[in-house]
Parts: sequence; C-alpha cells; structure tokens
Amino acid sequence: MRMRLLTLSAALLAASCGRDEVISIGQRIHHDDFEYSVQSLERKDRIGNLHANGLFYVVTFEVRNGAKQVEHKWSNGIAYVVDRQGRQYEVDAHAQQALAATRPFEYKDRYVTPAGATESTMLVFDLPAQIEEPYLGVRGLFLLGDLKDLNQYRRKRVRLF
Repeated sequence: MRMRLLTLSAALLAASCGRDEVISIGQRIHHDDFEYSVQSLERKDRIGNLHANGLFYVVTFEVRNGAKQVEHKWSNGIAYVVDRQGRQYEVDAHAQQALAATRPFEYKDRYVTPAGATESTMLVFDLPAQIEEPYLGVRGLFLLGDLKDLNQYRRKRVRLF
C-alpha cells in the first residue's frame, strides 16, 4: 500500500512539473467533468468612459459542465493571464462591470452551471500595452477525475496573441 502511494505521489509530482501546453482560442481545457474555453478575444483601449492603463483584453469565456448530476460553482477569478516572464494578471472587476453596462451580457460575481449545461461570460483584463506573449490559464480545485489526466488543466494555456 505504501509503495502504491509513493508511486502515485511521484507520478503526480512529475506530471505537475511538466511543460505547459499551448492551445488556441476555441480549444478546450478539460478539468474533471468540466471544460473551459476562450471563444473570442477583443483588444480595446477603452470601455465606455473607462480608459485602460494599457489595453483591455476582453475574453469570451465558456464553461461546459459535462457532469450528469453535479453543478459547477465558479467565479470570475477562475481565469488569469500570465505573460512570457511569468507575471500574472487578474480579472479587472471594475472594467468587467463597465463592459456589462455597455454590452448585453449578464455580469455576476459567482456562477452555478447546472449539470449538462454550458454558460459563458466576458472577462476583462487590463494588460500592459507592450505585454509579451499573454496566455490565459485557469485555476481550480483538485478533483477525483484529475487523477486520470494528472491535473493537466493546470498546464494548459490559451494563446492570446
């Protein structure tokens, strides 16, 4: 039993140290029974009267719940952007609310996607105008289904350039 645990721990550690896999807009990031994807990307210097410090990256983000019975609870903080140097950027909630006031999408702080359903929102990041190689990543809890693919979702990045 102890040997199995050690082997499993070593496999998980090795997998978590693996290289990032870059995917394109429209491709899916699989996380247990859930799939995340970037459906579209826009770059804007302003949203309504709100001016970006750099550029607003407006991401249409989709969550597909493939579970048969379990709802998926998530928030706008599920996604982040990381650049080539490893700097991480979070969703700009103020800009996201400004976008919701000028565009038809329902802004929420938290989402509950029922089993078998798909839901999307628009996430806004205020990124430096000269950002090098921005990628979107997702975060989440370790779930039982992640044993099968060894937390692969943590190493997938969506190319935003």
